[in-house]
Amino acid sequence: MTRNGTQPLTGRKKEEIDLKQLEMRIKTHKFVKEAEVFRDLAGNINVKVQQNRPIARLLSADRDVYIDEEGAQLPLSNHYTANVIPVTVGVGLTKNKADSFFQDSVGVKYLSLLRFVEKDDFWNAQMAHMHIDSKGKVSFLTQVGDQHIEFGKPVQIEDKFRKLFIFYKEVLPVVGWEKYGRLNIEYKDQIICE
Repeated sequence: MTRNGTQPLTGRKKEEIDLKQLEMRIKTHKFVKEAEVFRDLAGNINVKVQQNRPIARLLSADRDVYIDEEGAQLPLSNHYTANVIPVTVGVGLTKNKADSFFQDSVGVKYLSLLRFVEKDDFWNAQMAHMHIDSKGKVSFLTQVGDQHIEFGKPVQIEDKFRKLFIFYKEVLPVVGWEKYGRLNIEYKDQIICE
């Protein structure tokens, strides 16, 4: 609010403080989703801020950024590391549109998949890494069980996770979590295990 201390607010007259300009300054910060600056009846300046929350971390040779719920990129922080799923993307898939991949007509499907994983407590805890290959197919590495899950394209997301959950609940407890290293849930009504 004070431009790193160069424009302090204390000691200034009410008329000297432009609340709209102050609000716009706060909104320019990447981690601010929404901001409101106003005076109360006593003349105090109040600030309400809604934080822009990351849901994934995009890792590549040329960038390391967070992705928010809208698919926009957020910078990393020197003070805080968000506990979100890391995502890598195959060469060529995001070519010429790396900044807006999760916001375009193709990438928004992958963003929906990330939102689904982030909102589900079980899958959010279980999925350790997501990779999108150059053909657009998704695979996951897991926290527990050390499986490589071949998810396929981000379609029928709920159905794929439903059958994977049934597999986790009914099959893995019987055969053991280390029995299979690869699970393919890409195809309808089947799970391929190796």
